[in-house]
Amino acid sequence: MNYSDIFNFFMIIAVIILILTIFIKMPFHIILTSQVVNQDIKIDINLRYMFNIININIPIYPRKTESKKKELKKSKRKRIFIKKIKPRKILAKDFLAIYREFKKIEIEEFYSDIYIGNTNIAITNFVYLFVNLVYGNLINIIEPNKFYMNIKPNFIENKIYVDFKIYIKPNIKNIINILSAMFIANKNSKKIKEEGKKYESNRINPKYNGNNA
Repeated sequence: MNYSDIFNFFMIIAVIILILTIFIKMPFHIILTSQVVNQDIKIDINLRYMFNIININIPIYPRKTESKKKELKKSKRKRIFIKKIKPRKILAKDFLAIYREFKKIEIEEFYSDIYIGNTNIAITNFVYLFVNLVYGNLINIIEPNKFYMNIKPNFIENKIYVDFKIYIKPNIKNIINILSAMFIANKNSKKIKEEGKKYESNRINPKYNGNNA
């Protein structure tokens, strides 16, 4: 192997490493938008990647209308899935580990424009103060680069209008770290469950002490 072949080999390796680094560092652009006008609700999520070469818009609600048979099958599968789901205990350290990984995700924008209207002054005041309280604490937690929050109370008509958008930019490393933290939390949760079963079984005395009737 001559020097030119060695040089070409290292150049190929360098290019591969550069491409992988770009893909790992390149963020996904995830934009969740929601519009609520009284009972009309619309929620969409937009996914962009690789300089918008991949651009997918997914309507979350309302979904496209399907046949009754498909709806019945989906609802049946959903009920079976919910029955199989059992609450698990998560250790505080695992919860904090997941939270820390989520905190590393860059939140580019948080936009919220809310119009609250109710002829009952007490209800309007309560909702207005509650939303302000929640948003004030939420902004301190998520720390977005840009944010806009506007809440308008109205005491003369019954109307709710919400225009909401959150724009986050996780990269592949963020996603892998979150999945890894969730996997560890799930593994530790299973250990807690197994230890609990062992403890319960050890509480029963297996020795035979004659007729206990």
